Amino acid sequence: MVDNEKVRIMTRIAIYEKNNEHEGLALAKFFREDYIKYNLLKTLVTSTFCFWTFVAASVLVDFEKYLSEFGSANYFKVVSKLMRDYCIFLLIFEIVAFVAYSYRYYKAKPGLVEYNGNLRRLIEYYDRLETTDTKKYKVSSSIGGDIDDLDLSTFKRDKGEKDK
Repeated sequence: MVDNEKVRIMTRIAIYEKNNEHEGLALAKFFREDYIKYNLLKTLVTSTFCFWTFVAASVLVDFEKYLSEFGSANYFKVVSKLMRDYCIFLLIFEIVAFVAYSYRYYKAKPGLVEYNGNLRRLIEYYDRLETTDTKKYKVSSSIGGDIDDLDLSTFKRDKGEKDK
């Protein structure tokens, strides 16, 4: 017999898992601070890669200009300008990432709380079902008796008796 309460709970769980598989369930592994720190670290790595790739591409585009100024350039000034631009670039990207990942976490949290509540209700349902089920099943009923009824004489061998 189908229990409507169990079907409703399991349907809500399945709908959440299907619709929010990537957002909510991945967030369930993290606390808020850990989730934000992890994603800020990923943003740091990717934005660093992007910035230096952009610098390398701009140098390659104007390579002739940089080659002609190679001997007369003030390298301390060039490096300090690059590092300043890099720090500003990182600061902007880290602030945007912090806001975005905080918003994403707070947006997914209520659905995750509801999902966990549905899981808790399903567990409670199965606990109620288990406590009301008082049937005892005999495991050895299909074997044909109890172990006490087994005749052990077939397993005993006398000394000197050969296998036939």
